[in-house]
Amino acid sequence: MKTLEFDLSEMLRLFEEKRVFDLRGIGSRLIREAALGNDYAKAELGVIAYALHKIETKPHFINSPQWVKIKQLIATNFNIAKSAVDKGDEKQFMDALKMIIKNIVNIDNELGNYAQNVYDKAKVKQASLAYSYGLSLAQAAALTGADQKELQSYIGFTTMNHEEPESKNITQRVKELKEILESN
Repeated sequence: MKTLEFDLSEMLRLFEEKRVFDLRGIGSRLIREAALGNDYAKAELGVIAYALHKIETKPHFINSPQWVKIKQLIATNFNIAKSAVDKGDEKQFMDALKMIIKNIVNIDNELGNYAQNVYDKAKVKQASLAYSYGLSLAQAAALTGADQKELQSYIGFTTMNHEEPESKNITQRVKELKEILESN
């Protein structure tokens, strides 16, 4: 598993370089690691990565003058989060993540075309991914903050083969889980 410092640096780099599909990929990796380690911070970063991926694939967002300002605020808060992790300041880290989420929600409220916002959809999507990695429905919803009924509905309408395929067999996954449990 990668460190939080690495994850934040990588997310910021991908975000600044507009590598939107790599953002989606790191979001999937973060959710997998969050599911394996019951790590709320990684889950939150995974949801943020997916939400940013969705925003940056929509021209009406990225072509908006508001997006330039919001993007700068998000980058600033990624840097604050990195600094907080380096200092071991969990409160400042969580506050920085909350500000990123607030910026995502704000731009979505201003420019979004849908009743359910991008961030809520990202929570459900990433929770479904956590579910596909073996978490129960309730665990996946709790880890990402997704609404359990929305998650259940999403999973019911989606076939899990649309999720990223798991490249490890069951023996490898059990071994990895045992290693994580033994390290705690």
